[in-house]
Parts: sequence; C-alpha cells; structure tokens
Amino acid sequence: MRKGTQQNVDEAETFCDTLKILIFDVDIDDLARHAEPFEAQGFEVHKCMSVETAMRCVEREELDFALLDQGSPTFEGLRVIRHLVRYNVRTPFVVMTRCKDILCRQEAFALGAVDYLEKPVPTEEMNWIIRNYFGNLLKK
Repeated sequence: MRKGTQQNVDEAETFCDTLKILIFDVDIDDLARHAEPFEAQGFEVHKCMSVETAMRCVEREELDFALLDQGSPTFEGLRVIRHLVRYNVRTPFVVMTRCKDILCRQEAFALGAVDYLEKPVPTEEMNWIIRNYFGNLLKK
C-alpha cells in the first residue's frame, strides 16, 4: 500500500472513531463552557443555540450523546428531546437547566434522560459524565 493511501485510511479510521456529541444551549457562555471538556477529549461537538438547528443536527448526525438545555419552565428543549428520541432512541441524553422544575424533570426522565442537572454544570461533573459514559474510549 502506498504511503499516501495508508495516511488516508488512518485519517478515515480516526474520523469514524470520533464520538459525536450534540450540545443544545441558548446561552453562548454555557454552550462554550459545557463543550470544552468534550472537545478536550477529542469529541466532535455540535453546538446549537436554537431548537431548529439542534433538530437539523439530530436528523443529519449519528449522535453518541446529547447535552440539552431545558430552557425556561416552558421546556423549549423538549422539542429537541422528542426529535432525538424519534431519530435515535439509543442516544443517551442529559438535560440541564437554571430553573429546576419537577414536572419538566419528570417529563425528561419519562422520555429517557439519564440525568437532570442544574446549570452551570461544574467542569468536574462534566468530566465525570465523560468518564462514566465514554471512559474506555477516551484518548490516553
């Protein structure tokens, strides 16, 4: 095999092995803060600030994990969750919020959320999530 061909194969394998994460958050600072630990581990992070953009990403990408902002107590993120569940029921997702609401929490868990966290999620907790779900797949 030619050297150039081997390089293309290696790059393709690396690309295929990249874990894809969706982060939906309407707050640009929270979006950047929550994406940073995933990016540091080499994840392909799709950052979305609108429901519509997040829903298009769900349709286009085979996602490995999703971190979704609830939004206000009216639960704007619910549209993204329902879309995610429709397109890929196996994608684990966590809901984050600044305004904890028991009904929103119950609805999130009923749809399959693996956690419901108060924002801003500390970096240590984000790192725990990464280790918990992807520990054996992380860069060394």
